[in-house]
Amino acid sequence: MWALVEMENGIFPVLKLSYDELPPPLKQCFRYFSVFPKDYLFYERMLIQFWIAHGLLQSSSPNEDLEDIGRRHLNYLSSRSFFQDFDDSLTFNCFKMHDLLHDLAQSVAKNECCTVMSSNQDIPDGVRHLCLDKVDFLEENIRRRFLDTNKPSRVRTLLFHDMTEASSIEFFLEKYLSRFQKLRVLDLQGASFHVMPRRMDRLKHLRYLNLSGNLNIKKLPNSICKLQNLQALIIDSVGLEELPRDMRYLINLRMLVLSTKQRVLSESGLEQLKSLRYLGIYECENLEYLFEGFQSLISLRTLTIFYCKNLMSLPHGLKSSTSLKDLMIMGCEKLDLSMTLGMEGREKEEDDNEDYPVGGGLRLQTLAIAELPKLKAIPQWLLVGSTNTLQVLTVAECKNLTTLAEQQELTSLEYFVIVDYRKLSSLPQRMPCLKHLKIDGCPVLSERYKPKIGMCWANIAHVTNIRIDGDKISSSDK
Repeated sequence: MWALVEMENGIFPVLKLSYDELPPPLKQCFRYFSVFPKDYLFYERMLIQFWIAHGLLQSSSPNEDLEDIGRRHLNYLSSRSFFQDFDDSLTFNCFKMHDLLHDLAQSVAKNECCTVMSSNQDIPDGVRHLCLDKVDFLEENIRRRFLDTNKPSRVRTLLFHDMTEASSIEFFLEKYLSRFQKLRVLDLQGASFHVMPRRMDRLKHLRYLNLSGNLNIKKLPNSICKLQNLQALIIDSVGLEELPRDMRYLINLRMLVLSTKQRVLSESGLEQLKSLRYLGIYECENLEYLFEGFQSLISLRTLTIFYCKNLMSLPHGLKSSTSLKDLMIMGCEKLDLSMTLGMEGREKEEDDNEDYPVGGGLRLQTLAIAELPKLKAIPQWLLVGSTNTLQVLTVAECKNLTTLAEQQELTSLEYFVIVDYRKLSSLPQRMPCLKHLKIDGCPVLSERYKPKIGMCWANIAHVTNIRIDGDKISSSDK
């Protein structure tokens, strides 16, 4: 689409018209794209938290999460081709924005947003949102023109991009960060430095803190836990040895993404984070046990656990987490989903013959499981309460899985992906709402569900979009 438009004269008025037709709340959200550099890879969940941090998302209903409103805004913009390179994987939706649309966002934002790429660059007086790209804070010009003025006191966003000089960043953080007293968003993703300022609690308005990708940080100051307005804390892919001990005091935290070298997570009070909507636990190589009290996370909607190779089991309380909607687990070599582990460290094997009351416990909408070699069958506690709610199911590369809920009636399932199961021979018998089915690397399934002639073909003939081993099944094949 954009290649054709670019060839025409007057492209900017055309793009401006698209912007003018947006509803007012989306216009405001769109302008904030200008904070980020061109060709920036956006992750849906983080962008939504960025909008929330700046108060751009408002709910008219107490039962509606701001995250759902943000997702609707992104779907609206995507449907009108505002994004490109969109990857709608089940774990993270990510995308980029076309350069011309980024130019438009900068145009409508005017001097409110600014990208600084040189110490000699003038920074507007009214700037509220700053992207610092390869800036050296040790140079006198940047200090004289900006840091030593009153401009930092007005800034709401600091986004560091491609900042790898540790001494420069540490100098800035220690000497100047406290001047940004109205800061709401501090994004240090990928920045290389060793120490965070001890008096982080001075940033009383901070709502979003991203430290991901910094392998040099070993410890965070406990003063971070005094940031009671903090709503998103992203500390994955870092060298963090342990979490701050008073995490329980982050009472407004909605999103927590973490990596740590701890063996257990039971000492920081994570179970007391009543506002938490999203919990991501990534690449915790020593982690064996999470924490008890998942049922106390009354707002938790999404739990993702990726590449925690020593994690052995999930806590008992997870089965009673009635608010949880999305569960995604990948790359946990020792994890046995048929076992749960209590606070006393005593394992209990779940009995699949146990009576699980429908409507109690988990009522998932999305379940994604991949690279779990100890998984032989999906346990009942994961599925039985979700038979009428589960909409997305992905199972991939669990080499010992031999059975897949054949007796379950997944009456709400719409999207089903099965990858690399050579022994798997059948699917759930009744999936009346299924719209998308992908079977790849499953020779027995491919034969049994072969169009028209497979012995189980009739069970999936109603599905609109079917792909088997990369081949799309056309309507004529049906």
